[in-house]
Amino acid sequence: MTETTKVDHFATTVRGLFLAPEPLPREAREVPLLPAPLASGAVAVAEVASAPEGCAVDRLEVIEPLSGSSDAWQAREVPLGPGARVVVALGGRFATRGIPGRGPDRPVPPGAELDLLNVGGVAGLCSEPHRPLVKLRILGGVERGGRPALMRDLISIPGVGVPVDEDSAPGTPLVLVTGSDMEVGKTTCAASLAFSLRAAGIRVTYVKLTGTGRMRDLMRVNYGRGAGFFDSARLAWDFVDAGLATTFEIPKEEVRWCARLLLGHAALHGEIVVAEVADAPCADGSVAAATDPWLLSWLRRRGLVICACDTLGSTLIVHWIRSHMGIEDEDILISGRVANDAALRREAEHMAGVTVVNCTSPSGLSALGGKTAGGALSDWVLRHIMSRRRVIA
Repeated sequence: MTETTKVDHFATTVRGLFLAPEPLPREAREVPLLPAPLASGAVAVAEVASAPEGCAVDRLEVIEPLSGSSDAWQAREVPLGPGARVVVALGGRFATRGIPGRGPDRPVPPGAELDLLNVGGVAGLCSEPHRPLVKLRILGGVERGGRPALMRDLISIPGVGVPVDEDSAPGTPLVLVTGSDMEVGKTTCAASLAFSLRAAGIRVTYVKLTGTGRMRDLMRVNYGRGAGFFDSARLAWDFVDAGLATTFEIPKEEVRWCARLLLGHAALHGEIVVAEVADAPCADGSVAAATDPWLLSWLRRRGLVICACDTLGSTLIVHWIRSHMGIEDEDILISGRVANDAALRREAEHMAGVTVVNCTSPSGLSALGGKTAGGALSDWVLRHIMSRRRVIA
């Protein structure tokens, strides 16, 4: 008989336990526990062993059923203290400004301790072990089908054919948002653009192609807030919905397969697809998706790249986009923090040779979405899409 154990919280990164086929009951507070060694990519039950003061990550973004609804869920952050039992995913994280770490090198037995690497609930081995970190004692895996559940078992996007060749790119316009690093304005650009386009009556879908699991960016772009409720009507998805806790340390072809699944799904449901990659397009965990021939073919035919930068020097990433992604200058736009100041915008345009647009400025050209924050960005994007349609025709 399978052992069960009570848990206090489910991290949003393991939301597939409730959203994938054969889900746990919505109100579940117990899970079937399999006390077996767990490899990277497994779904684990863990107990907080310690949570010292000064931790950069001392809380967990959790998923809970929304009271009074059969289809809605709440995403919120809760503080962590010793003794709390949580369900998380095992994996690594690439982070230049956060907590970096790798997934377990070998299966982790019950009783071993791992580090909480991010708020979304990914646990691994921190690359800077002397930092104050939340320590998680692994109790075992969540049993599913007689074995420990894996993230790839928890794909929550309805099955669609994953494209395999460059000629199968959708006809839907694609905007790829990338940048020079973490925290340079990528999600701000994506959220402003999506909000303004929706205000103009355009159905926008959003996908986060790479990174480490967390719902904050999906919530921000889809709903304009970093936490709160969501349901099956949401038009934003990420690699977690495609069966990955993280895209760091994942084989190239698997990352690309998941990205294609996400993008194909988004193209079926939106008139414009906005996609985002974490960190820089050349960073570990993102480079495989950013250089996927199928994605690049789509961008060259019906897309453009918005590159968020925070300094004049960081605009050098535009040269990488040109040389490694093969994107022409007319299909690249710079935004992000460097675009917030008029003098910096002029200098960035001079240095990079491409247009720079503030992602929160309104535009007077449209009576609808153009008046909203992000109107100038959406106006530029729409004019670009229309010009590309004329070229294709």
